[in-house]
Amino acid sequence: MTTNISLERSSCFVSVVSVIENAEGIVEAFLADMQHHLDEHFTDYEIVLVDQCSTDATLENVDRAIKRIPSIRYIRLARPVYFDVALAAGMENAIGDFVVLFAPGQDPIDCVADLVEQSQAGSDIVVGTAEYAQSLGYRIVRPWLQWLLAMIGYDLPRNATNLRCLSRRAVNAVTQTGRFHHQFFVRIANTGYPSTAFDYVLLKKRQGRRTLPKAIRQGARLLVFNSTRPLRWMSGLG
Repeated sequence: MTTNISLERSSCFVSVVSVIENAEGIVEAFLADMQHHLDEHFTDYEIVLVDQCSTDATLENVDRAIKRIPSIRYIRLARPVYFDVALAAGMENAIGDFVVLFAPGQDPIDCVADLVEQSQAGSDIVVGTAEYAQSLGYRIVRPWLQWLLAMIGYDLPRNATNLRCLSRRAVNAVTQTGRFHHQFFVRIANTGYPSTAFDYVLLKKRQGRRTLPKAIRQGARLLVFNSTRPLRWMSGLG
């Protein structure tokens, strides 16, 4: 079978980092589709998979894919960790000029080349934004949560997802400080480098559904681990 390879492939090295867990049903198709997309648009690339201790046949499926698809790097964590910690582990091991943080089954593969092109145009950080399902409670409290997070410098575009594209200097700014495991996305936002939004459509809107309990947990975690302001507020109240 002849593969239709673009004659205008970019010479930059692109790393796609994805966190998976019990993904036996999608991982082989994801790797094949991602490899085909990257091969069409880039001369050099890698796919970095971070496995959150899958208990199904994910490992066996990845082993089969590695025999057919070049440039796969597989990292299996010793124990399950927060999603952003797993992403940080993958990004630390990525060697590309541009690193794309990608969610299999949720983000469309075709957007990777567009993300890199937008970053090459001068935005060291490209943040994905998409419409997603929201509970009523989440829609009510979201403005307040955004205000609180803005107080600690975590200012994101509306409807931001976890999809990101970072230039090498932005990656270095995030990783070289070392202690970022509880504040990964905050550190990305606070690198000081130019950033822009990338609007796209989720493959499954409900998969990214945001609810009030989830928003409160995430907001509290970001506030506690990334700022001394909650302590100051409590001291002032006392």
